[in-house]
Amino acid sequence: MRTLPSKRMSLLTEREAQLVLSSAPRNLTELSPRELRGRILRARRLMEKYQDEAQRQRREALRKEVPSRSRRAEGNRNTLRKAEYFALTLERFERRLAVLERKEQIRTRAANRPSGTRRTTRAATGGRKPARRTRAAGRTAKAPESKQASRKKRGGALKQERFPALKRQAHASTRGRRTQSRRDSRR
Repeated sequence: MRTLPSKRMSLLTEREAQLVLSSAPRNLTELSPRELRGRILRARRLMEKYQDEAQRQRREALRKEVPSRSRRAEGNRNTLRKAEYFALTLERFERRLAVLERKEQIRTRAANRPSGTRRTTRAATGGRKPARRTRAAGRTAKAPESKQASRKKRGGALKQERFPALKRQAHASTRGRRTQSRRDSRR
């Protein structure tokens, strides 16, 4: 038996209802991975809370546990429903986070792949291995200009190339500004 959304929401507090509603597909697309992780923690904590509460109520109803209140628990149907709502909410959040992380992995792989180098396949060369470069007149051929020399001409950012943390720094600060502006626009 499906319950009406109004009945479902009447079981939840306002903050819990907001959490459940934010797991709707159209609302999930607006959440960043960081926001998703926070909501996953909240949903998991609430799910476990209501599962524990339902178990306690069940034990009280079966008279296996002393009542924690003045009146003995008679049933735990609504508590089980709430635990189920948060389990579904948690599942939606985790599924969305997995999708975003997969996209991020693909993006980083594409960024790390060298774009200038092309490998020749055997099919392209007529089934033979590509010709191997050998030493010409006793010395190896070298590139027209080494990387270091070109870097010195440009004013070189050698340190930035060595430390990935410095590369990511600008990206992280920009991300912070974007999320702040998004928050400001909601007000």
